[in-house]
Amino acid sequence: MLLIGITGMPGAGKSAIYEVAKKYNLPVVSMGDVVRYETKKRGLELTPENVGKTAIKLREEFGDEAIAVACLKYIKDNLKDKNIIIIEGIRSLYEVNYFRKHNPLVLIAIHSSPLTRFERLKKRGREDDSTSWDVFVERDLRELGFSIGHAIALADFMVVNEKNFEDCINQLNNIINEILNNLDKYKKYNFIYKALK
Repeated sequence: MLLIGITGMPGAGKSAIYEVAKKYNLPVVSMGDVVRYETKKRGLELTPENVGKTAIKLREEFGDEAIAVACLKYIKDNLKDKNIIIIEGIRSLYEVNYFRKHNPLVLIAIHSSPLTRFERLKKRGREDDSTSWDVFVERDLRELGFSIGHAIALADFMVVNEKNFEDCINQLNNIINEILNNLDKYKKYNFIYKALK
């Protein structure tokens, strides 16, 4: 089984992968959905603060790769017959390494500037998004604290998403095409960075 991971800061455009996945009939597992599910399970309202606290608590309780553990369990329980699975929302090098200990993983980073991301999040209006710049910055710093910057810096592919949705889709489509046309190459490609403690 080959995993294709999607990483990027909040509002960068990670959800664009769902459009591309549909075209290729590839299943997508959302790491953010796992955190939101755990937040509700703990009886908390879905606010930026509560979702952030839950993400931190899960890592305190189960280690830095806690969300990856839950995702792999979900995959083994529900998608074990699939050859390629997309995991949307990888937030740390710990998670990257955890996935790579169990399966080959190709990592795609989606990047957008902070102002672009802030405007997108204001328009998106999901329960755990914020229209406050201060809360947005606080969330960015929390994500960076999880080591998402390491994951983005060490991604195998980079999409710069500053234009329109179609441009992002086209870039992702080209990358997925490249991976699918070279499956043997990417199934062998599995470097683990042990330096991060």
